[in-house]
Amino acid sequence: MNNNIEENNIKDITNIVQNNISEKVEIVKEEDKIEDVEEIIKNKEVSLTLTEDDSFETASEIKFTSMFLDYFPIKYRNFSKTFTPLKINSLGVTKVDFGFTTLDNVSVKILEFSNFKLIEFRKKEFRIAIDSKNDLFEYEIFKNIKNIKLRSILEFFINLFHSTNIKFSFLDDKYEFSFHNNIEHFKFITLSEFLTQYEKLVSDLKLFKYKNLSFVENSFYELDLLDKTNNIDEFSSWVNAKIKFEANEINVGDTLKISRLHRIKFENFPYDIEEIITVAHPLTKTEVKFGKINLNRKAVKIKLNKVYK
Repeated sequence: MNNNIEENNIKDITNIVQNNISEKVEIVKEEDKIEDVEEIIKNKEVSLTLTEDDSFETASEIKFTSMFLDYFPIKYRNFSKTFTPLKINSLGVTKVDFGFTTLDNVSVKILEFSNFKLIEFRKKEFRIAIDSKNDLFEYEIFKNIKNIKLRSILEFFINLFHSTNIKFSFLDDKYEFSFHNNIEHFKFITLSEFLTQYEKLVSDLKLFKYKNLSFVENSFYELDLLDKTNNIDEFSSWVNAKIKFEANEINVGDTLKISRLHRIKFENFPYDIEEIITVAHPLTKTEVKFGKINLNRKAVKIKLNKVYK
């Protein structure tokens, strides 16, 4: 009888162990299912439409915007845009020696602000105002300048910002000061190179009606894309972005695809440019938080399509 009891106990223990194993197997299967579902969510590609509240720039775009190069006229100042001159004193028209060249018939004014003064030199195509004591300046290159003249102006600014000693006089009053800015020097070298790039594009596409860069209505970035479209259809780059999204629309592990249409504003030009930007790697936990996507130098592939009108 004791043997029967022991056998029954062994059977009961065996059944309990088998039941526990079965339950664990079922739990593992359920976890596998959950992981499978999560994996499906992580691998989806999401096409986003950007809104005005979103910030999104490619590397090439940042190159232009960081130098405040968007459209003509080109204008920039390294102090607050809210500052306006309290008083403007016109000294007259004279010859100005910039060290590397001398310009005749330059209109010279003194712009008095609350805490500083700028000496402005103005020609028909551009103006530059400088306070060498405080390293402040502002300038503007106007629209509708032919390329030959524009190139000479860009060369002027390249030399001006590289290093210059400026001299001029009115009657018995003599003025002299030195000035340079390495960042602006590099910026105008970049502009000069872009002018060369645009002239080649005009020749390749036979856009002779729009040969003068400062007459064009498209942005520098759009013209750069047009040039790329003429040579390549896909390339690697990176983006910076801050994009809002609805709950559950984006998850960690998703990939993004963003399309932007750039209209080419040349009369009777046959196509616009569609820019399709796809992130090269899935979104990470640090990039997706609180309904926002934050991308910093995120690797992307950019494909350019010609959209015929």
